[in-house]
Amino acid sequence: MIPHTKKNSPNKHTRFFLVCFSLLFPCLLFAQDTLTLTLVQTDSLFLENNLELLAQKYKQDMNHAATIQARLFDNPTLNTEWNFYNPSKKKYFDVGKNGEQIIAIDQIIHIAGQRNKRVQLAKENEVYGTFEFYDLMRTLKFELRNNFQTYYYNQLTIKKYDEQLLLLDTIIQALSYQSKKGNIPLKEVLRLKAVYYQLNTDRTELISDLMEAQKNLRTLLRTNAYLNLVFSAKEQSKYKQAGLQVDTLVNKGIRNRPDLKMAESMLKQSELNYSLQRKLGVPDMHIGGVYDQAGSYVNQYSGLTVGMDVPVFNRNQGNIKLAKANQNYMEAQLKGKSNEVKNEILSSYQKLIEIEKEYEKVDVDFGDRFDEINDGFVSNFHKRNISMLEFVDFFESYNQSILQLNKLTEKRIKAYEELNYVTGEEIFN
Repeated sequence: MIPHTKKNSPNKHTRFFLVCFSLLFPCLLFAQDTLTLTLVQTDSLFLENNLELLAQKYKQDMNHAATIQARLFDNPTLNTEWNFYNPSKKKYFDVGKNGEQIIAIDQIIHIAGQRNKRVQLAKENEVYGTFEFYDLMRTLKFELRNNFQTYYYNQLTIKKYDEQLLLLDTIIQALSYQSKKGNIPLKEVLRLKAVYYQLNTDRTELISDLMEAQKNLRTLLRTNAYLNLVFSAKEQSKYKQAGLQVDTLVNKGIRNRPDLKMAESMLKQSELNYSLQRKLGVPDMHIGGVYDQAGSYVNQYSGLTVGMDVPVFNRNQGNIKLAKANQNYMEAQLKGKSNEVKNEILSSYQKLIEIEKEYEKVDVDFGDRFDEINDGFVSNFHKRNISMLEFVDFFESYNQSILQLNKLTEKRIKAYEELNYVTGEEIFN
C-alpha cells in the first residue's frame, strides 16, 4: 500500500505549487471579467454587436438610397443670354425694356422607358443587398457556433485533464517518497512522470485551440471579456436526426440559400440591364421653350423647341452586346450555384448519417461509469492490487477515451450546424 507523504521536499512543494497554479490560472483570469453565455445568448449578442453585420446594414441603406435616386426625374436646363454691349447706343448691358435678352429652357424626355428600367434595376440591386446581408449572417453564425462548440468541448476535456493531472501529481509525490526509502523502483516514478508530461502536453494543445476559439468568439461578439460557455442539455437535445429527409433538405436549400438567391438576383439584374441597354439605343427627346426680347424678327418673340439625337454612329451596339453576354454568363453561374447547393446538402447529410452511426455505438452512460472505474483503479493502485503497467495502460486509455468522446460529440453537433448552414435554414433551433 502506498502511504501519503507527511513531509514534502522543496522540489515537491515547488512542483505542487506549479500544478495548482497552472490549474487555477485560467480561473483567475476569468474571474477578472467573465461573460457567461448559453448558445441562445451567444446568438443574440452576435446579432446585436457584430461589426460586419452592422456595416452590411449600412450597405443596405446605400442600396436603398440608390433606388430613391433612380426614381428622380432629370432636371430641366435653363439658359439665358444677355446683351453685353449695344454699339448703336454705345451702352453696356443693354437689357432693359428696349434691350436684348434671351431666356431658354430645355427638358430631356426618355421616350423608351429608360427611367423605369433604371428604377427596376436599382430595386433589384437592393434585393441583392438584402440577400447579401443574410448570406453574411449565415456564414458568420456558422463560424460563431463552430467556435462555440470547439471552446465548450475543449473546456470539458481540459477540466477532466486538470483533475487527472492533480491526481497523478499526488501519486508521483507518494511514489517518489517511497522510492527514496528503497520501497519502490525509481523506474516506476519515471514512468508516471512520463505519463504526466504527455498529459500536460496534450492539455496545452487543447488550451491553444480553446484560446484560438475564444479569440474568434470575442471578435464576433465584440467583447473583451473572458467567456464561460454553457451548453445545456435542453440546447443539445434539439440536434436530432429523426424526420430528416434528403429531398426535403435539398428543397429547403433551393428555397432558402441566400447565396443562391444572390445568383438569381444577379441574373435578373443582367436581364434588366440588357433591356435597359437596348432602350438606351433609342435617342432621347428634348422639349423646351425660348423667349427673345428684341433679337428676333419680332420683339417679344417666344417659341417652342423640340430636339432629338440622330442615331447615325452610336446606337449603343457595344453595350447591348456586352449586356447580352453578361446575361448568358449569369445564367451559367446560376445553374452552377444551384448544382453546388444540392451537392453540399447531399454531402453534409451523408456526413451527418455517418457521424450518427458512430455516435450511436457509444454508451450514453459511458463517461459516468468510466469515472467510477477510474476511481476504483486509482484506489487499487494505492493498495498495490494492480501493477504499474496496468495502471498506466488504463490511465492513458481513460484520458484518450475522454478526449475522443468529447471530440465525437463536438463533431456531431458541428455536423448538424453544417446542415443548418448548407440549407440556409435554422432546422435545429
